[in-house]
Amino acid sequence: SSDLYYAYYYPEDDYQQYLYETFPEVVSPLEGATNEHFIVWMRTAALPTFRKLYGVIDSDLKKGSSITIQVEANFDVTGFEGTKSLVLSTVTWFGGKNSFFGVAFLLVGSICLVVGIALEFNLLYNGPRKAGDKIYLD
Repeated sequence: SSDLYYAYYYPEDDYQQYLYETFPEVVSPLEGATNEHFIVWMRTAALPTFRKLYGVIDSDLKKGSSITIQVEANFDVTGFEGTKSLVLSTVTWFGGKNSFFGVAFLLVGSICLVVGIALEFNLLYNGPRKAGDKIYLD
């Protein structure tokens, strides 16, 4: 059918190499990227030093447990002086490695709460101002 033809049509296919050609096991020409690990890896980082989450261990690990991880290095980073690392980390209710955003959100939320309570007391004590009263124009 003609709809299927347009789904597979890519302009200048002879001059471009598309992701579905480079990574056929993770990118479908019809559905796009379906592998969550690949999607996270392709997402642009905001800062020059970054971490990208590969996976989550949902079960509890006992102290002294042994973990085996198999890594394939498919992308050379020496051309731009990059490095790769594997980090196993824990998270708390407050978040992961960087607690700045958690502290900032709690601080801004607390300030908003205090200002809101102060404005409510002002409204209860003074009452609402009269709409269109000229004494507020000076």
